[in-house]
Amino acid sequence: MEFHIFQCKSDPDYFIVTDEAHCEAVLKANKCPTPDDELEKVGVFGEMGKERAAFDEGLAKRSIDSQGFYRFEAGSFDPVAERPISMP
Repeated sequence: MEFHIFQCKSDPDYFIVTDEAHCEAVLKANKCPTPDDELEKVGVFGEMGKERAAFDEGLAKRSIDSQGFYRFEAGSFDPVAERPISMP
């Protein structure tokens, strides 16, 4: 299976994973947690098995089979904030 991965623009920690057969339907429907959000394509990736760190492929496949997509939240990509002035 090839996974088509999209990222929510206003909630960049949320990703939507689907396959070729469901790609168009996922793009038409809003699958992001924020209303009126848009999806940005990250890429198309083949299966990697247990080496994949971002999401569980087995869970993603079952979710895609049952509802056409798999949504997951990754750890924040925001840069680490500067330490407060009061800290040494």
